Amino acid sequence: MSYISEVRESFKAGDSLATVVVPANDYRDITLEIVSKLLGSKLGGIYVTTSRPATHVVAEMKERKASLNDLYFVDMISLTVGGETGDPRTVFIDSPTMLESVLLNVGLLERRIKAKRHFVMFDSVNGLSIYSDTRMLKEFMNVLANTMRLRKTYTMMLTVAEQTPPELESVLVTLSDRMIRGEAGDG
Repeated sequence: MSYISEVRESFKAGDSLATVVVPANDYRDITLEIVSKLLGSKLGGIYVTTSRPATHVVAEMKERKASLNDLYFVDMISLTVGGETGDPRTVFIDSPTMLESVLLNVGLLERRIKAKRHFVMFDSVNGLSIYSDTRMLKEFMNVLANTMRLRKTYTMMLTVAEQTPPELESVLVTLSDRMIRGEAGDG
């Protein structure tokens, strides 16, 4: 089954949190495909960038001719590396270590989404693990998962299969309603 089929099935089933385990070679294509297809299904969304600046994601989405009308970003990278910060649809976090800021800003952006139903996608749990120790990251993921459940917001945590340590994967398995593994080469 393809990644997008499994994500759609998870969304329709009413799951709150899905972990999408993606192979490194297909990571970028699968990530962009999932977002493009969900936006094409008349959903709004929030894309939390932990691995690439939002401007790069926007450019790649435009290349795919994806509708960006109801997509917002929480960019955890640009301010740290001196990237462009002028996009009004993007909230820029001062540092990738400021995990509590992410939750606050996701809540603020949710109010701007026009679509009746929406999603939140963290593009790489592995990216978060670079900046935070495992205990802090586990605490953040626990608070995130339960906050999103209470808000009834469909949330996806993407993780790169080859880069996910067993301790982090066990937390994701415990918190997630569904683990989506798809197949390599799947879109």
